Amino acid sequence: MTLRAARWVIVVVPASLYFFSYFHRVAPAVVAEDLMRAFAITAATLGTLAAVYPYVFAAMALVGGGLADTLGPRWTMALGGATMAAGAALFGVAPTFAVAFAGRLLVGLGASVILIAWLSLAAEWFRPDEFATVSGWTQMVGNLGALVASAPLALLVEAAGWRATFGLIGGVTFVLAVAALAFVRDRPEAMGLPPVVPDRPSRRAPSLREVVDSVWAVVANRRTWPPILAAGGVYTGFITFLGLWGVPYLTQVHGLTRIEAANMLALLPVGLGVGSPLIGWLSDRWLGLRRLPMVVFTALYALCWVPLVLPADARLPVAVLAPFLLMMGLTAAGLILVWSCVREVNDPARVGVAVGFCNAPIFLGFAVLQWLTGAMLDARWTGVLEAGARVYPPDAYRAIFTLCLGLALGGLLAAFFVTETRCRNIWGRPAR
Repeated sequence: MTLRAARWVIVVVPASLYFFSYFHRVAPAVVAEDLMRAFAITAATLGTLAAVYPYVFAAMALVGGGLADTLGPRWTMALGGATMAAGAALFGVAPTFAVAFAGRLLVGLGASVILIAWLSLAAEWFRPDEFATVSGWTQMVGNLGALVASAPLALLVEAAGWRATFGLIGGVTFVLAVAALAFVRDRPEAMGLPPVVPDRPSRRAPSLREVVDSVWAVVANRRTWPPILAAGGVYTGFITFLGLWGVPYLTQVHGLTRIEAANMLALLPVGLGVGSPLIGWLSDRWLGLRRLPMVVFTALYALCWVPLVLPADARLPVAVLAPFLLMMGLTAAGLILVWSCVREVNDPARVGVAVGFCNAPIFLGFAVLQWLTGAMLDARWTGVLEAGARVYPPDAYRAIFTLCLGLALGGLLAAFFVTETRCRNIWGRPAR
């Protein structure tokens, strides 16, 4: 097999699993009211259920990075896919909220290692000056998953019900996990191919002590934090809107049907899917810079929240809101540079730990924000119910979107402190 053909395998199989990983991340928005009815839960409780996923991501970030460096990305990805499949199936048949919680926990556990494993593979199969571009393509694939978790998922749920839908998804995910084990290899040498980067340090499975030391080195590196905080300021609000409150907001405030709201919300992953490979290419190939594109994209992203925090008498109609949602998705793509920025200021022999650590604070913030926004909505609930689900007033949604705007501005501030690496690893050397 040629290197070009092998690279296709390394891209397509992990991409398929990451597709479903991202799908599960945002699917609760479409079935939010179904879940509230099925288990008789409030918005805060639903936010807790949705937040299980990012809490597990935060807890597993360093574990996942350590697994990718020790067990290897191939086995890490296959086991993660099988666990994600079991969780989706359990979620679909859950008779009680506790069982649904356990299913969501398993989904998060399995999904938490997929991207880390994929990026660890990319570090072996692609050159350093291709890494941001590959990272961008991972997010394009992920946002195809988010796109399918909008209108297509709404249609499938309307036709088959949410339980059968998640059972089907679990079965497909298991097949993909088996494919990862059968076809993926950790590095070119395992297929009899030459290494992509000949002078790259030889890879061996590190000891537990070495993994712990690597984690501490990443955490203690002050250059690690600005890109993580910048990406967190973007991602936490973006996914909270896309994956939890976007559909209820559009149906309850703007009067759209669930399918219409899901179609409108699909503009977010469309924009992010286009923007992710674009900013990767701009950063790697055209600019040869990291900080500048991250600052510009984050600033434009923050502006896109403004229409959502306008008072009721100045609220934009849906037709005018649509381009802002598309632009929000496009500019949120700046967050994909976090993996390149963090990787390039840390030990190149410990890619899994460095990339994995990025997930910990970002997903912890995402989890807290999902619960917090649910609690904020409940605090402003006026007692209105519709078909067993709570209906929240416009001012309640405006309050949580104002919080998201504040987080975006905080991310913009952090972006100014990102170390400029000029697309090369500067670990142990001063940055220019």
